[in-house]
Amino acid sequence: MKLKINEGFKENFLSFLSSLEKEKTGYYYPATQGLTPAGSKLTLGFSCFALKCMYILDAWDDLSTQKKTEWINLINSFQDNQIDNLPKNSFIDKDYYSIIKKFDINTEAKRQAKKILNRNYKKKNVEIDEFIRAETKQAISSLHQVGFTNNLHYESDIIKTDSVTSYLNSLDWTKPWNSGAQFSGLCVFLETQDFRSSNYLKNKNELSTFSEELLSLETGCYFKGSTPSDSEIINGTMKILTGLDWLNIKVHLPDKLIDTCLRIAPSNKGCDLVDIVYILYICSKQTNYRKKEILSYLDGLLESISKHYFVREGGFSYYLNQSQIFYYGLRITKGEPVPDIHGSMLLLWALSMVNEMKENQDIKLRIIKP
Repeated sequence: MKLKINEGFKENFLSFLSSLEKEKTGYYYPATQGLTPAGSKLTLGFSCFALKCMYILDAWDDLSTQKKTEWINLINSFQDNQIDNLPKNSFIDKDYYSIIKKFDINTEAKRQAKKILNRNYKKKNVEIDEFIRAETKQAISSLHQVGFTNNLHYESDIIKTDSVTSYLNSLDWTKPWNSGAQFSGLCVFLETQDFRSSNYLKNKNELSTFSEELLSLETGCYFKGSTPSDSEIINGTMKILTGLDWLNIKVHLPDKLIDTCLRIAPSNKGCDLVDIVYILYICSKQTNYRKKEILSYLDGLLESISKHYFVREGGFSYYLNQSQIFYYGLRITKGEPVPDIHGSMLLLWALSMVNEMKENQDIKLRIIKP
């Protein structure tokens, strides 16, 4: 099936979003079928995904002022649920936090197995801190995307204590996917919350210098140690580039990165597809290197993206013929063959970038800054 990105596609996608909408503005389910109790309860993340979809489709401005205000107020309301051990004014979905804090024997068994094998082990409280930081970054970037800000100043514990470099050094950069996400979050917090701080330039310089220390001259990617797997290296590098984009720092070796991407056949997970498109998109804004080959490569990616599309419903699934199962450590669906809001947002974003690179004039799609 060849996916046509036009006004008809936009109408179908908006219809899919409506099928996930709850009774109140800004409240969405993660999928239409197969929800777990957690998937039915959570709000913050899915609200942000839906808002980004509306922005990409150029439909946000079509909403009434009242509906926009209600939606923004909903997202900002999650700063009201403060917990002592988390950074001040974090965005906390109380339903998410109460569920993730509960003891789960299967999860803890896996955690202990990793500890014994010394394989990517993290204490539960460290993992939860990272999840809440990620949700906070998601909320702040979503608000900024549509021209709003968070009501309360988020106080990043890392930036506030002036420990950027020491924190980054504590992360495992042989696995740059998760570490890169933490780097990107710091960049968003610095640019949106602490741009007037006396330590702003110092912290920005530390982030910039650290990214240079991660740079692989052979691949153009960012990591330490031996070259990671294709999925790990692409997803990790994408996270670093999103952070550098917030800091208005250019890609260090765009030509090398393009070479690396064009030799990789991405998997059929939503994040793998959008991440490689993002890298090619950002690099292509700096250079015309291998432009024809990039456009040809994008045709192949479009075929992969099309396989995730549900024509009747109008949305995409995160996995091939299977909805996204997890959200920051919680099982949210049973993985049924239906589209979901996470996969739909990611692949819509990918299409918006492909749309611009291929100069498609059939529809206007906007590109988000994650």
